[in-house]
Amino acid sequence: MFQLIVGEIGRDRHECLYLMSYCDIVLIIRGYRRRNILHYQLQRMNIWASMFCMGNPEHKLPHDVVHLYFDDYKGQDDPPLTEEERAELNADMERLKNIPW
Repeated sequence: MFQLIVGEIGRDRHECLYLMSYCDIVLIIRGYRRRNILHYQLQRMNIWASMFCMGNPEHKLPHDVVHLYFDDYKGQDDPPLTEEERAELNADMERLKNIPW
């Protein structure tokens, strides 16, 4: 864990050893790992593609192979649009098309 802070993240060795608390170090590492979402998605896609090429019909989609922590949050925050909201958005887009930029 210490090598990650000093090496990859680039914090000073003295700062990590003597000035930072363990809680700060854990929060920095957690935030650093959560920013690597694209890396995790790429690894999952590679695993799925390898399994698909080998003829494993069980897993139809990449998130069936490896479930990542952010899969639970997709689409839960946004309720579906109503017809009135869609009509309003379409009217706004049509209005914006006619503005000379």
